[in-house]
Amino acid sequence: MNRRSAAAGVAALIVAGCGGGGGGGGDGTGAGAGLAAPAPANTTPAPAAFAGSSGIALWGDSMIPGIASAFGYLWEPPRQVFDGGISGQTSPEIAARATADTGHRDWVTIFWMGHNNDTDPGRIKADIAASVAHLAPGNNRFIVLSVLNKADGSEDRGSPRYNTVMQLNADLAATYGDNFLDIRSFMVAQSDRGNPAQAQEIDKDLPSSNLRFDGIHLTGSGDEVVGRRLIEFIRAKGW
Repeated sequence: MNRRSAAAGVAALIVAGCGGGGGGGGDGTGAGAGLAAPAPANTTPAPAAFAGSSGIALWGDSMIPGIASAFGYLWEPPRQVFDGGISGQTSPEIAARATADTGHRDWVTIFWMGHNNDTDPGRIKADIAASVAHLAPGNNRFIVLSVLNKADGSEDRGSPRYNTVMQLNADLAATYGDNFLDIRSFMVAQSDRGNPAQAQEIDKDLPSSNLRFDGIHLTGSGDEVVGRRLIEFIRAKGW
């Protein structure tokens, strides 16, 4: 064998040992024989985010209009805001309006109802559930807010009506999980323990008088404080 033939033979052996240009040799004689083939890449696309409106729809009673108004100047950049709050309405009346609405089903939605019939927790839960179910398919961008206990002497810590409201809120938290926001506890926490009157509010577990002008309704500055907390929650969700 001459020098040129020998070199060609060595080159052929090297190519065979490396699996050649055919990707590993189908006869099992290549260096990769016996090794499992790499798993195929997962090509399943990630679920797309819900492509709904960035507008904010609020449904509820007299607690809603002030928040909706504050949203009008607190959001930066501005967003469309729908005020679905009507003073004095019970949860069935609010749910009837929410479930008849067709223009805001794909908006980010806030539900705050039950203050005018808080002695009927079963109905409140059913009305919230119906309102949530009416949202556009795939729209999970909603917030259920906890019901407030009133600072009118009837719903202080330990009273029967207080216990009813607390159990209602616990049930809502268990049902809606990350879509539930305990705004009531946030409002209680706005009191100053160093102020004797507000220290009593903390002891009675009542929303702070720093935020309200009567037993439940918010002042303008109270609307801003609550509004900013809601905006913080929505932004944290990436909605």
